[in-house]
Amino acid sequence: MALLAASGGDTVKLFDASAVKPGVYTPSGDPCALSFTPSPGSQVNSVKWNHTILDCAEFEFFADLVVASAGDDKKISLWRKNGHTMGTIPVAGNDSGDNIEESILTISFSNKASRYVCSGGTGQVVRIWDLQRKRCIKWLKGHTNTVTGVMYNCKDEHLASISLSGDLMLHNLASGQKAADLKDPNQQMLRVLDYSRVSRHLLVTAGDDGTVHLWDTTGRSPKVSWTKQHSAPTAGISFSPSNDKIIASVGLDKKMYIYDSGSRRPSSYISYEAPFSSLAFRDDGWMLAAGTSNGRVAFYDVRGKPQPVAVLHAYGSSEEFHFDE
Repeated sequence: MALLAASGGDTVKLFDASAVKPGVYTPSGDPCALSFTPSPGSQVNSVKWNHTILDCAEFEFFADLVVASAGDDKKISLWRKNGHTMGTIPVAGNDSGDNIEESILTISFSNKASRYVCSGGTGQVVRIWDLQRKRCIKWLKGHTNTVTGVMYNCKDEHLASISLSGDLMLHNLASGQKAADLKDPNQQMLRVLDYSRVSRHLLVTAGDDGTVHLWDTTGRSPKVSWTKQHSAPTAGISFSPSNDKIIASVGLDKKMYIYDSGSRRPSSYISYEAPFSSLAFRDDGWMLAAGTSNGRVAFYDVRGKPQPVAVLHAYGSSEEFHFDE
């Protein structure tokens, strides 16, 4: 079963993506494998899969896939794919001082082991949570505006974060010190970022003016820039897991762009009937899923025709849509 985790409004749904047949506009709720609402009435802003397994006794529940979500309820909720809740962080009623008063906009699991998850939001601080101790262990400061993206590099050596001020910050996780303080050359509000799954220093950022930057974080300026590629804010960006020279982005301009940073050929694009809202590659690096503002998920094979191979009707059109495959 190929599971797709999606959020819309206050609800998280898990879909069996393998059951979506080519060309079929699937009715809402089918093939939904699971639906849960972490906090009724509170918007879910980020949803992520844990893809690795911990072998310590305290985390035997990670022997099965776990999905984490976070949003305006100011907490991170953990669920097993069978619907069993694993609780929340911060722990309700905990007097350790971890309780936060911010909407969480973004979360990300560490890569080598899923003991740690980072978060960022309106509090302008990047937090690292230890799931075994069930508390925050590091506070990475320096941002002066809402944090919109956080992510570990592939070796879990550095953590990158972006903000609405256009800042790109890198922190050394061993020392907790800031390793780099970079700025978007266009001074755009940054919305999305992604680290390469292969190269420890490569990441991409994009934001409100539609410009996409590919960074080698050992330098001070972007390695490659696609200036104002989108004619509206960029809503999602991702490296191909199998080839980090291939990058995809989606925007509110109803377009998906595919970039080849190796050849630097002009990017190709795919148009859709509605603005895109999110993007995720499957592990094979060729199939990707793109969420839209009208609550659908369009599946594309980046090697094939510009039409979606299948479309899933996942949510109502009024629900903000995020997902992770």
